[in-house]
Parts: sequence; C-alpha cells; structure tokens
Amino acid sequence: MKSFIIAPILAMFAAGVVADNCKQGLDYYGSSLLKKGDYREQIDQALAVAGHSGWSGDNVLFSCLGGASGSIKFIKGCSGGCKDNGSGRSDTCR
Repeated sequence: MKSFIIAPILAMFAAGVVADNCKQGLDYYGSSLLKKGDYREQIDQALAVAGHSGWSGDNVLFSCLGGASGSIKFIKGCSGGCKDNGSGRSDTCR
C-alpha cells in the first residue's frame, strides 16, 4: 500500500528536477536552452516566426518572456558564436 503513495510523490520530484524554465528578462542562446529543458519545439517555432526556419538554433540568441512554459522570442543570430555568461546573467553573442 505504501508503494502506491510513495511512487507518485517520487515522480513529482523527478519531474521537477528534469525540466528548468528560463528566467524572464534574461537572454539565452539555443544550446543553453536545450540544456535547461525540452526547448526544441519552442526554438523551432520562434525561428519560424522570425523567418529563419532553416536555422538550427544553436548559435542564436533568444529572449525569455517567462510564463509557465518559459516562452521565448528570437533576438538574433550570432555569427561568431554565443557566450554563456553564467547563472543569472544573459548570454551574449561573441
């Protein structure tokens, strides 16, 4: 009987550890978003809206709009690559 109670609780904690949303107001490059969570679909959608559906999103800068799903918006491509400036700071183009 206890396993029926413990299993759902463990699943809730595991789900919370796996995904991490972006922080509203910060900028992230695509690879950084993919490390945070399952952002592939949002990256592809943001690129399509911006007219860059052929891009992979790796060296692209996105703005975090926030919300429950951590919505993002295309800012620009970074031809020289992107720089991760650390936790709590926006990523930038090189």
